[in-house]
Amino acid sequence: MIRLVMKKLVLTVFLILFSISTAHASQFCAGFKQGYITGYKQAKNTSMSPMVPMCPMQPMKSMSDPQSDFEHGYLIGLQAGMYAY
Repeated sequence: MIRLVMKKLVLTVFLILFSISTAHASQFCAGFKQGYITGYKQAKNTSMSPMVPMCPMQPMKSMSDPQSDFEHGYLIGLQAGMYAY
């Protein structure tokens, strides 16, 4: 009986933590996509949108990085887009 309760508790905690991390990752990836497109268009001087690569894992933030996950992803995507191809 106690094992069943413990399994349910561990599963619940895992699902809550997973859903929180997924929400942050989706904001980061949305920023990465937008930044990549902008960086690519600026570097190649074109109005055509490129195929955006898969979103990388979000790196740890340093003190100089923006607070927002979207902005952090945007800056990383912008750099990646400017040096693409």
